[in-house]
Amino acid sequence: MKIAMVILKPEDEGPMADFLAAHQLHPQCCWRVNGGNTEAQLPALEAAFITDSPEMVLFPSSAAGDELATRLAWRLHGSAICQVQSWNNETHTVTKAVYGSALTATLRPERRPICLSLAANLPRLNAVFPTDIPTTEMVPIEISGGLPEPEILTKSAHPLQSARVVLATGQGATGEIFEQLAAALDAEPAFTRQRVMAGGCDEQRMLGISGQSVAPEVCLIAGASGASAFMAGVAQSRFIVAINQDRDAAVFAAADVGVVGDAQEVLQALVACRV
Repeated sequence: MKIAMVILKPEDEGPMADFLAAHQLHPQCCWRVNGGNTEAQLPALEAAFITDSPEMVLFPSSAAGDELATRLAWRLHGSAICQVQSWNNETHTVTKAVYGSALTATLRPERRPICLSLAANLPRLNAVFPTDIPTTEMVPIEISGGLPEPEILTKSAHPLQSARVVLATGQGATGEIFEQLAAALDAEPAFTRQRVMAGGCDEQRMLGISGQSVAPEVCLIAGASGASAFMAGVAQSRFIVAINQDRDAAVFAAADVGVVGDAQEVLQALVACRV
């Protein structure tokens, strides 16, 4: 398989060399991209692909590497997988962490070229970066009127991460009334995965393994069954109150206080106590 590797910064060389050595990969060409934003780098990478025609393109571990791998694959009608941990030469499969790094997925990209970006914190082997392969130096030309650079927010900037009180609702607590109740309780609203998948919710407020993890002083859980994937996102809460009509719901096992009843009625009673 003909392989091209992309170097965006000098510090990309070490992790790239370690990945190549760990999986016995031997690249046939190196593309060094000197400066420019992603919008300007893409045409240069596409031109290099037309010249060298690799079946696989390896990108470094970074937000820029993820974006370039995804967008180049889309342009070339190939496959893209980001944050790859390993590559299997025999099966042509990759592994990567999923569900908040709780699981490892094995994926087989079908379309060529395969554009892969490396995961962060891969094992360090102190391998020697290959310097005896053809290298293309790219100086992207800035494009006016292109897409703006993406704004990357840190997880800690989300209001849920600093909330004192969180109201997490599941399928048993739907409707605008629960947003109003959250406001009345000075609580940040959050949702189970099932609520988000049903639509009408801010997916950035999903809790659990595949969402956010919170640590408020009080976490109110209304109408959620208590699936383990969800509870992992609220486990660091100082005090958990669970409200569910099913007295056998799993959520009660992890709660400091459990209330069997209608979520709306119970929350309205809590609001009344605050007045």
